[in-house]
Amino acid sequence: MPSAVDSLPASAPNPAPNPALTILPADERHLEAMMAVMHASFEPQYGEAWSSAQVGATLALPGCWGRLALLGTQEAGFSLCRAAGPEVELLLIAVSPQARRQGIGQRLLLRAQEDAVARGATEIFLEVREDNHAAKYLYERAGFSQVGRRPDYYSGKDGSRRAAITMRFALEKLSD
Repeated sequence: MPSAVDSLPASAPNPAPNPALTILPADERHLEAMMAVMHASFEPQYGEAWSSAQVGATLALPGCWGRLALLGTQEAGFSLCRAAGPEVELLLIAVSPQARRQGIGQRLLLRAQEDAVARGATEIFLEVREDNHAAKYLYERAGFSQVGRRPDYYSGKDGSRRAAITMRFALEKLSD
């Protein structure tokens, strides 16, 4: 299958290289960028997106932290986590649609796992909508396994209900 590069005329300049990916700690100063990614990434019909107040309040809580992924200077993704004893919960992870399929979600997920280890956690949990196949694939590829199912957990704007799959990753696997 030809790629976009294959179809360029011989005299055309090479496409610009992809900008560098940077993942940095996020705090309330990054709230606007995180919300831009949130609004672009979460489909409204599923009712999964958090409000700016919810994200800001969570970032301010002890044991909670976020990461912001930038492609060059453009926000591309973020994650939000909460630690509780030896467990960490990945509360949110999102990648802007135009930045997908570049490994950003995988890098954010790995960074959340590394942050969890640095905080002394032994396992990380998350919940994902049962029919979010792309996210489930990302988590399964990273070594997460299903440990539970919550029926009717997500409530869509149209009144539909969807189950959440609870997934777990034992952080000791990172050292394998």
